[in-house]
Amino acid sequence: MKVFCKRFFASALALFVAAAIGFSGTAVAPAEASDVFVRIGTSSVGGGFYLIGNTIAQLGTQRLKDFNFTAVTGGSVKNCLNLGAKEIELGMVQSSTVTNAWLGREEFKAPVKTLRYVTAIYYMPAHILVHKASNIKSIADAVGKRVDFGPIGSGIEVNIKEVLSIYGITDKDITVVRIGRSEIEEAMTMGDSEIGLWTTNAPNAQVSSMISSGKVGLIGIEDEKIKEIVAKFPHYAPSVIPAGTYDGYDKDIPVIAAVGSLLTYEDMPDNVIYEITKMLHENNKFLAERLNYFAGFNLNMAIAGMSVPLHPGAERYYVEKGIIKK
Repeated sequence: MKVFCKRFFASALALFVAAAIGFSGTAVAPAEASDVFVRIGTSSVGGGFYLIGNTIAQLGTQRLKDFNFTAVTGGSVKNCLNLGAKEIELGMVQSSTVTNAWLGREEFKAPVKTLRYVTAIYYMPAHILVHKASNIKSIADAVGKRVDFGPIGSGIEVNIKEVLSIYGITDKDITVVRIGRSEIEEAMTMGDSEIGLWTTNAPNAQVSSMISSGKVGLIGIEDEKIKEIVAKFPHYAPSVIPAGTYDGYDKDIPVIAAVGSLLTYEDMPDNVIYEITKMLHENNKFLAERLNYFAGFNLNMAIAGMSVPLHPGAERYYVEKGIIKK
């Protein structure tokens, strides 16, 4: 899996660079009237959303010849803002950030009411990563430690703030560090970050590599705290990282999970979103073979974590497939 991910990362990076070069102009006028440009907001380089967005762009380039797909870096918060400003057409966002954007709280100065749901992509169990030498046994032990808030504009900051709040911990009680996903392994093994929360797929190749170093471990969340988190922040669900997912962990690790979702904005043409939704769900084998984030991607979980209105184009497809009734 580690070799596969490295190979895919290299190809995804090449695709991204090529797409960026082709899209470097300030104008977005298509070469032909029939062309549709679709910019996909992802994450920082190395993050799951980055790989997902590039895989979708690969599929779209092959299947929808009149559409011009390109993946651009971003993050959950940034993608919501960019969708609100129509600076991207699609954006990967995790469920906690979607809720904050819709309500206009935390990082959002005003509600982003033009967001529309397309599909859930994958469940994101929270990996609570700790630098073993810091002797952190519970999130409660984060006080006085270096805590990873992720890149500016990412959903990681939303997650960690919400979880820390249940333990009564604020920014004043910790040292905030910001680590990109391509640097997370070095930061955790060196102790530059002592604890961080990363909602991502399980197993995750980078997490496996960190654990194999012997310097990084995983901790769970206490049952009563999981109940408090879900009650206060319903965009999470109780979850576990199953026993055996990572070497040395032969018991389920109780955590919470967010949902990684693909969003668009209200004014996107219905036929465009219909075609994209259909393309994704009718090529889930293609997606799963190229990236393990899509391993569980299917119609049954298409509207999981949906906290904003469904786009009419996506709704049309789901009605056709009997997923929802109109």
